[in-house]
Amino acid sequence: MQVSEGQRLGALTVLIASLYVYVGAFIHDRYPFPVSPLPWGDQGPGMIAVEVTGNRGADGIYFFPKATAFTQLYKITGYEVKGENSGFAEAWSSAGSALSVSAAEGNLKITEMASVTRLALGLQIDLNNATEEELSLVPGIGETLADRIVQLRQLRGKFGGLAELTAIPGIKEKKLRILEKYLSVGPIP
Repeated sequence: MQVSEGQRLGALTVLIASLYVYVGAFIHDRYPFPVSPLPWGDQGPGMIAVEVTGNRGADGIYFFPKATAFTQLYKITGYEVKGENSGFAEAWSSAGSALSVSAAEGNLKITEMASVTRLALGLQIDLNNATEEELSLVPGIGETLADRIVQLRQLRGKFGGLAELTAIPGIKEKKLRILEKYLSVGPIP
């Protein structure tokens, strides 16, 4: 039986490819890729955005189902969190759909996520709490319109609904529909 030059070249190619696969599997078994402790990471309904800072290697923004976010936070930070201690559970429940957790110096501190970060993630900001600078970051609102919104808020007190923005020159129904994606009044879902 004679083996042609093409068959030899094919056999050599299969041998080299097999060696690459074997060496790759060996290296992967010996030095596995770090696996994230998080089974979730997609933004969607029923999820809460959690920004973790001050923890070595786990800094970032995570999306958890709201029901399990409390326990998942322990997996990320490594700090045991007990709901009955120091009002932690109350701060967690009042934070809404986006919060920031600082795990520096062995303590966990919960604050509301910055408006800039919320907007970058496509999350709404509270119209009644946003500063003029934060409002100017919203697409469709410039510095002048942000100033007018803050002035109206100071004049009337808190807004009862987004429809009240139509009292400001430059905001009509069409613009209001655009702003509804970025702004909320009251508790943010």
